[in-house]
Amino acid sequence: MNNFIRKHIQTIGLVGLTLISAVSCRRANSTRIFSDDGTNSQTIQYAGRIIFNSEQTEIESISKGGFLKYERNDNEMEAEPDNNGKVTYEFDGGSKTSTLTASQKQIVAEVIRAVIKARAKLHHR
Repeated sequence: MNNFIRKHIQTIGLVGLTLISAVSCRRANSTRIFSDDGTNSQTIQYAGRIIFNSEQTEIESISKGGFLKYERNDNEMEAEPDNNGKVTYEFDGGSKTSTLTASQKQIVAEVIRAVIKARAKLHHR
């Protein structure tokens, strides 16, 4: 993918997530995006300000009270800040962690790409 397209996608994702930064209440003012093509279903729900790294492979921070929840078929991931502001993750209902394995890092990167893609589709409607 050339740099122009990649930067355009990054900009769309960052602008989209910045727009939700004014959300203050955890679940009541969240955004939920659902899709189902008959074979796969996907739900993305988020609130607060979520900052990705420039490579769009990691979540750098989530504002207090914010979260990102992702479900695809039977797989789930949730990210939220702990009391110190550090991002913690929960995969498939397991225990919370802030230290990710290589496979968990890959899942987070895939979730970020899915979030950016879903947000871009919303803005093109």
